[in-house]
Amino acid sequence: MVAPAGWILDRAYQCPIYNVTGPSGQTAVVFGNLATATDTVVLIHGMASSKERFLSFALQCVDAGKAVIACDLPFHGERRVEPFASIMLYPPHPHFMKVCANVCKQLLDELPELLTALQVTQPVTVLGHSLGGRIAYHMALRRLDVRRVICVGAPIGVEAIPKGSTFTEKDHAYWNPIDPFAGTGALLPVPITFIHGAADKVCPLFTIERLQQLVKETAPTVPFEILVVPDTGHEFTGPIRAAAFTVVTSESRTSH
Repeated sequence: MVAPAGWILDRAYQCPIYNVTGPSGQTAVVFGNLATATDTVVLIHGMASSKERFLSFALQCVDAGKAVIACDLPFHGERRVEPFASIMLYPPHPHFMKVCANVCKQLLDELPELLTALQVTQPVTVLGHSLGGRIAYHMALRRLDVRRVICVGAPIGVEAIPKGSTFTEKDHAYWNPIDPFAGTGALLPVPITFIHGAADKVCPLFTIERLQQLVKETAPTVPFEILVVPDTGHEFTGPIRAAAFTVVTSESRTSH
């Protein structure tokens, strides 16, 4: 085992843990054995975070027989470079929508290349938190090689932008290439689960419910479920993390 610098493990893990850099500068950490695991889980963090937030969750997944790839979003974690090193931004920052859209599009373009470089040949389970959940959903919308999609606290529609934020029509246009409501009929027929904290003030539940209804109408073979976790908010902690782990390790559902 090689533990990434600065990480403290709470017990000894008998599995490989190593840093990788992809062909286009992607930065990731691999947990477990990609060649022998029955399932590989790709973990994608949210805005202003990094792959390191998934350390304990990744080790849980390894204990359950999974291999894990936790990757940095562009301009985050080990990929923080000028002029974007300080743009860990939220509304009403004027560049919020443009940066979020570019981050999503870039990682979606890069993920197949990274998985190929790591010699991952089977469809993966992808779990994303917050903005990472939007990317996870779009992996199925782009028909990338996934077997299951788990979106945790994912802000799906532009309605997720807090009231009082002043964005122009041009700003909203940045979302168009990553509009989750466009082209749902082309979704891969794989299970999609949205996990939502009942007290989440970042991600409105009604936008997920709208998406669920649209998927039911346009792609009825896609199993789409929403799990609402009571008494918890947006962060990937406590009951939210426990719910995510249960979905990652459960058998795929086959119906709405």
